[in-house]
Amino acid sequence: MTKYTLTLNIDPDDMKYIKPAGQRLTLAKPVGSGDPNVVWLSIDPFPSTTITWTEDYWIYASTAEIADGASIDKLSEVAPGPALDSGFYPFTPAAIFGPLQKDPQIARGTYAANNYMPYSQYPALTFGLSQSAMIGKTLAERKPISAQSVLATQQIQMTPFTHVYVWLQSQFASETIITKIIGNSSVAKFGGGVESIVMKYDPDRGLFIEDQQSAGMTERGIIELRTPLLV
Repeated sequence: MTKYTLTLNIDPDDMKYIKPAGQRLTLAKPVGSGDPNVVWLSIDPFPSTTITWTEDYWIYASTAEIADGASIDKLSEVAPGPALDSGFYPFTPAAIFGPLQKDPQIARGTYAANNYMPYSQYPALTFGLSQSAMIGKTLAERKPISAQSVLATQQIQMTPFTHVYVWLQSQFASETIITKIIGNSSVAKFGGGVESIVMKYDPDRGLFIEDQQSAGMTERGIIELRTPLLV
């Protein structure tokens, strides 16, 4: 399994303003089409922070409401993990996931679950993917990266991407649902042979850009800057 590494650097002079403002390094990952809707990692910033992970995923179920700022408390999770693709996990009335059921109609790289919780108990539940990461030497274990409401009897299919959205913010913690990313963000595009990216904070633009060690990333499409200031 490929291991990815993201290093985020901040000049110590800029830290003098970022820390007192309560700003945190924030990472999110897209699942399916559209932007991410869950804060994967919210990290206390230092001059240099390294995050590593592999593309292993778990499927969880929760009673959390899909609303901006809602915290995700996992009701149940696929075990043993990580989850397997190309099939679905039945979520049973006992509030546990059953074994994987292979399904040729579910593509490779897509993870799925069927919600068999009775409508009379829960008309809908929230399902999503979770993923672990190492922040320096500290494990952030199985933090949610997506959330979607699934009605009783229905199936959810989730296709994660290796892209990572990065920005600074002070409002949301990890495992929090967001309706949109507020402020400027950058997208570090892993995959296709790209396994390590180094970025630095640019205070003039308020976002992370390629570091000198990774010159040329933007031109090669490895880092995307998402801000109206750069249109």
